Amino acid sequence: MQMIFSDLGTESAMETRGFSAYTWIRDELIRMGVPRAEIAFMQHYKKSAAKQKLFGDLNAGRKRILIGSTATMGTGVNAQQRLKALHHLDVPWLVSDIIQREGRIERQGNQHEEIELYAYAQQGSVDATNWQLLERKQRFIGLAMSGDRSIRRIEDIGGEGGNQFAMAKALASGDARLMQKAGLEADLARLERLAAAHYDDQFAVKRAIERAEREIAGADRLIPLIEADLAVRQPTRGEAFALCREKGNVTEREKAGSWLLSQVRMAAKNGEEGKWTLGQIGGFAVVCEAEPGWIRRSDKRTVDVTLFLEARSGRITVTIEEDTKGLGLVSRIEHALLRLDDALRDAIRTREEAERRLPSYQSRLGLPFAEQAMLDEKRAELKALEDDLAATSTEEEAANDDGQDKEKEETAA
Repeated sequence: MQMIFSDLGTESAMETRGFSAYTWIRDELIRMGVPRAEIAFMQHYKKSAAKQKLFGDLNAGRKRILIGSTATMGTGVNAQQRLKALHHLDVPWLVSDIIQREGRIERQGNQHEEIELYAYAQQGSVDATNWQLLERKQRFIGLAMSGDRSIRRIEDIGGEGGNQFAMAKALASGDARLMQKAGLEADLARLERLAAAHYDDQFAVKRAIERAEREIAGADRLIPLIEADLAVRQPTRGEAFALCREKGNVTEREKAGSWLLSQVRMAAKNGEEGKWTLGQIGGFAVVCEAEPGWIRRSDKRTVDVTLFLEARSGRITVTIEEDTKGLGLVSRIEHALLRLDDALRDAIRTREEAERRLPSYQSRLGLPFAEQAMLDEKRAELKALEDDLAATSTEEEAANDDGQDKEKEETAA
């Protein structure tokens, strides 16, 4: 059994164009000896029961040739058992149409070890251009769906429309030079996009190298400071906790936190700028700092007060809200001290990842555009061809002018 796909030339075309490819093919097959009863048009079977009976006849071998469009038999046609060959009489617009069509034959349940797929193109027509369009779409889809993370860019096919129209015009013109020009312009457009992508990639690589080097340098500066903080950090768990002050140590967490909160809120109330060391917890100074704030409508000057632990690796700010309690404040301070271990691991991981990325970026920096020679060659070919076309056009215009002058002279005579 064989299937013939064509979205053009259906029976309805007979009414508007006076010719139907469907009926012509059927009549030719009958003339060549195929029984009429073994040929079917998919459009004649609209109801589900009729379709199922048709599929049964096809699978049983009672019908041998089915002609239809992508819309009518691209999906839902389970007639593959005896299907040996499939023919694409026309060129559909979508890659998915081809996939759906060929899905009728490339299918479980087909009894043939080998199948045959045919596609047709009329030389000198736009068929070849349409197949080329499908090829480019399929390549684009294949790249997008491959999941290959090494592919950094997918060539944009959106800008190809103008080149394809130029190719169609060249095919219709019959001038081989115009076809060559359209092909060169398409190649140049592709190569120039690749060249632009290459230079964009080089810029991105340079930025990535700079970023990796900054991360490595920053981690190299930060890691020794965090390690120094860890070396002086004292345990505060359980009874080891103490807020060390000049007036005496406070070992109860709630009292220590309440006293720290009172100092912070007193600084905010007084509105005086300054920086005060309130004591030490876990080997780190607990500092209260008041900086100029904003001006209220009453023109009363205010200050913004912060509480932080002064560490070699930088300030460790402790957040205080209006409803913060003394015990909660101490808990935040102790957790901040424990986060130094995480900070060290993060800094080491950042440096290691940057060091791992850096060689691959450096190896790509400064690479020339691989197809530069081809780009230069295509540009030269196109210029020579355009010069040739321009010269021909000038000669034709001159010949036309001479002809018009001669015609005027004859008319005057």
